[in-house]
Amino acid sequence: MKEIITDRFVINFQEGLEEFVDASLNVVEKQMPLLEKLFQLDAFEVGKLKASFFIERKDFVEYIKSISNGETPPEWATGCFYNGEIQTLLNINNEESLKSQVHTLAHEMTHLYIDKLVYEKYDIDRVRWFDESYALYIDGRLKNRTKEQLRNMCERLKDVGKFDLNILNDINKVKTKDYNGYDMFLVVGKYIFENNLAVEYLDLIKTRPNEIRKVGREILTKSIEYTLEDNNSWREEWFCQ
Repeated sequence: MKEIITDRFVINFQEGLEEFVDASLNVVEKQMPLLEKLFQLDAFEVGKLKASFFIERKDFVEYIKSISNGETPPEWATGCFYNGEIQTLLNINNEESLKSQVHTLAHEMTHLYIDKLVYEKYDIDRVRWFDESYALYIDGRLKNRTKEQLRNMCERLKDVGKFDLNILNDINKVKTKDYNGYDMFLVVGKYIFENNLAVEYLDLIKTRPNEIRKVGREILTKSIEYTLEDNNSWREEWFCQ
């Protein structure tokens, strides 16, 4: 494994991933102002994030087992957050997959902020839909989705009906044969930020976490309706204000 140390990261990666790591760091630099604006503090107050990138699944699994008392990640998982660091399995033969995974560092940096400055600081149990929605918006991957792709995603999600996002606190219910919870998180993140709710909900989870869970019972429906009515695939009004 090779290692790169920056002001924000300690990154371990297997041979052949140099360009991917450079691209990932570039995404972080582009997206960090959005994260810093949300929390209104300097990134370095949070500390460094350790990240490990793998090409072979067996190496990915064995490393996770070695740092987590033998825990094994879900079979479908390609990105995990064990022992306070991220582990990512890359499919170097799939260009679309790599295009998405280049956002992993920015995504997990958002989780680190929320873990340190919300869950740990205020002793709050994790609300998965909340932090995943924030991370999927802040990491910038939404820019890769066209309006048509987002609409198609929402049409599929409509088939799920009214959905309580709190159900997805159970990792085994995030992805099923009926739905992909990460599609839900992406749509909800778009709704939250583009309707200037990000700061309001961040304050709410700190002070009244039970109210955030109530929001989770209905926000997917609102988010789907918003995206289907919206004429823009990506907007940066929240960032520009």
